[in-house]
Amino acid sequence: MAKKGNNEGSIRRRSNGTWEGRYTDGVNEEGKQIQRSVYGKTKKEVADKLHTIFYQKQQGVYVTPTKVLVKDWLIEWLHNYAHIMVRPSTYISYEGYIYNHIIPMIDDLPIQKLTPPIVQNFYNDRYLNGRTDGKGGLSSKTLRNMHNMFHQAMEQAKINGLIMQNPTDNAIIPKSQKKEMRVLSVQEQFQLLNVIHLHRLGFAIKFDLATGLRIGELCALKWTDLNYQKKTVKISRTLQRIKTNQLEREELDGSENMTMVVEGDVKTSSGFREIPIPDKIWMELMQHQQLQQQEYMTYGIPILADGYIFAMPFGTCVEPSTMRDALNYLLATAGIEHANFHSLRHTFATRAIEAGMPVKTLSDILGHSQVQITMDLYCHSSIDHMRDSMNALMGMF
Repeated sequence: MAKKGNNEGSIRRRSNGTWEGRYTDGVNEEGKQIQRSVYGKTKKEVADKLHTIFYQKQQGVYVTPTKVLVKDWLIEWLHNYAHIMVRPSTYISYEGYIYNHIIPMIDDLPIQKLTPPIVQNFYNDRYLNGRTDGKGGLSSKTLRNMHNMFHQAMEQAKINGLIMQNPTDNAIIPKSQKKEMRVLSVQEQFQLLNVIHLHRLGFAIKFDLATGLRIGELCALKWTDLNYQKKTVKISRTLQRIKTNQLEREELDGSENMTMVVEGDVKTSSGFREIPIPDKIWMELMQHQQLQQQEYMTYGIPILADGYIFAMPFGTCVEPSTMRDALNYLLATAGIEHANFHSLRHTFATRAIEAGMPVKTLSDILGHSQVQITMDLYCHSSIDHMRDSMNALMGMF
């Protein structure tokens, strides 16, 4: 074994003709020195590797070699980090990204061998062939969400000293394609309002048109959220049905399709808000409260102060899927082309802009984190307004 200078390790030729360099990497729990090795085909190659290691140590950027696999770290990060910092629905999404996409593609790769080209090739493949049903690739939005999760996980690995650089840095994600926003025309809105009375949840649909709430926020509303003096409603929760996570499924019967209804805080701090209810809608809301109490008395259901504003006949919550079914029924009854539930929120915002509501006010009502989001989504002319403006020009012809 040829000795080198202090802290420079040692190099020897192996019996198979290759070269090995050894260096000291601290001490173990018993106080004994930890010896590590690097290998190469030539003595110079090994010497260069040792020089790089000692330089990294001097600069404070050295990372101890590890055999931890990408998949093992992601599972650890999911359970020990993501679990305590994200909402249950986001956790389920992360679980899907890891188990359905990253692990099958990257599999047994050691975390220190994950490189930017490997990450970029992974994203490119998922964009073209990522759907689990085999019918094409993931949307750019889904890919962006997956990248954000992957980046967080690898950044934590960097903080924990598992890697020197985050291999997901500077990855290229395709730009999101802007989807056409479905907004009910004024005529369609009148048609829908004319059939509201034909469904038990019709007033919930009308209330949403008048407030622009997200469907989960609407379903989570309780009577205690109302301020009867100010005629306002506080938005602080959201309700949704999500898949149980893997650990929960294992604790139960292992079914992959088990779901549960969860009630949690709104997504962002700006989502916590108090909004005024228009006087006409407030009067109808009070009438709705009286009808609900009469219904509960008929069925012998206790009237709870913190009960749901929009509830099933026996006082339980109305799930988002049930609320969607109610809207679909009313749209079909009114002869209106299909629109998803979020279209009610878009319709409210569009009518507000058309009525001259200040953008900052609308942004606060919608719970957007930035006014620019509101401007980008809604500060444009509707086709009806454009037509009126174009027709006004015809007097010059």
